[in-house]
Amino acid sequence: MILRRLADDARHACHDAIDDAPLAAPLRRLAEAPNAQIDAVDRKRRRLKTWLAREQQKRKLPDLAALGRLPKFKKSVAYYERVAAEHLAVTTAQRHLVCDGLLGKKWLDGRLIWLTGNALENYQRANFLLPDGSLDADTREALAAGSRELAFRAALRVLRERVVDATGLLEDGTAGHGPVPVLGRALDPEVMQHAAGHLALPGAAPDLVGPATEAAARHLGWTSPDAVRAFLARPDHPRRVALALPPPPAYHAAHMDLVAELDRGDVWYDDRPRTRTIQRRPALILYAVVDGARVPLVRWPSTIGGWADERAPSGRVKQQWKESEVGPRVWKELYAAPTWNPPASTPDKDLVRNLWNGQWRLKDEIFGPGPRSAYGMAMLIHHQPVKRGKRTRYDDHGIRVHGSASVTSVVRGTSHGCHRLLNHLAVRLGSFLLAHRDHVRRGQTHDPWKRKVRHKGHVFEARTTTRGFLYELTPPVPVNVLPGRILSPRKRPPRKR
Repeated sequence: MILRRLADDARHACHDAIDDAPLAAPLRRLAEAPNAQIDAVDRKRRRLKTWLAREQQKRKLPDLAALGRLPKFKKSVAYYERVAAEHLAVTTAQRHLVCDGLLGKKWLDGRLIWLTGNALENYQRANFLLPDGSLDADTREALAAGSRELAFRAALRVLRERVVDATGLLEDGTAGHGPVPVLGRALDPEVMQHAAGHLALPGAAPDLVGPATEAAARHLGWTSPDAVRAFLARPDHPRRVALALPPPPAYHAAHMDLVAELDRGDVWYDDRPRTRTIQRRPALILYAVVDGARVPLVRWPSTIGGWADERAPSGRVKQQWKESEVGPRVWKELYAAPTWNPPASTPDKDLVRNLWNGQWRLKDEIFGPGPRSAYGMAMLIHHQPVKRGKRTRYDDHGIRVHGSASVTSVVRGTSHGCHRLLNHLAVRLGSFLLAHRDHVRRGQTHDPWKRKVRHKGHVFEARTTTRGFLYELTPPVPVNVLPGRILSPRKRPPRKR
């Protein structure tokens, strides 16, 4: 895939021919809006352009800026300059989307309606950006960086995950002052690296993943897009290489003393669904216990519960509060390639996709296994240990730490109570636990499940045959879910409505 992207010279030439100056203008984040709203702004922009040009000519002024210095025209010129710059930036982005085959040429109109929003989201997913369909600063920077550079960054991200897997490293700087660049490049948007509202943790491990990735890239000669292309195009390029990397920390071992913490961040227990600005986002922190002291290894963005649709036994769907339970738990069961069996309370409408031609289909992908599964590529169950004499019972209340393809929910949103992680981080966490924690391979867990899904006159049958490949951690990893900062007057979760 990387070689195909690097070797697509026709696509590169298409991108190279675009003037990217409009993307460098200081712009606000531009998001998709309804057609009528976009059309109204566009009509006003065109009318203002004609009127202001006429007034400028009437007064024999050298440019629009001179007209804007007159009190009568100051606001109109400022508004026109803003929307004109935004229109030009959207048009420029659309040209890039056409080069990538994500948008038809007939939609080169500078209007950020749903077609352009969908194309932007697909572009963002392909280039490891926050996939929200908006034209934000990160997306504008990526568009202007060029298609060869973006393919090179993708190659470095692939190499990074190979390095992580080969070395058993997890420490990526997120618990401290952040990841270091690789060959001068930030491989992930900041919003996907850090949970908002958190400061560096004392004694946090430095970034070990970034320097190891750069060392590997330099050893392979992967220092430019052309170098990677030449390497991968060689018919005799090595499938495996041996190279010297920085040594792992002394505390790394086949079995490490690990503890996890889930900081729920800002919590609002509103009686009814309400939009809140969350200053401190939920975060997962993994610690290594070294000589009695806790060393923060990573701190990754995560989620907690909130208001979500729930189907009652009667079939009625209404919003209910989904709580993320607080207190001590353990990670005892780790599933690779997990499947998701939606509970009976999940509305049928959430399990189907509108094909926009009068047809619907079952969202087979969310049941898994696969990267688009609701549980992503790896999942850990939150078990609550309950002592019964000399024995311990492990209760499962339905809360998990798991991967998710819903990147925007991890960065900005809520869940149905689970603690979501970006998919690649969930895989890293699971791999690290298996490399540094005693465990037993239980194997594929057969668990036949099926459900009739009914929506808009259609009936589908959803089914899975396995829960995934199970590893049992021996002993379990202690986890503590912190209450967070409860900012609402109400201090307890809302009752069911």
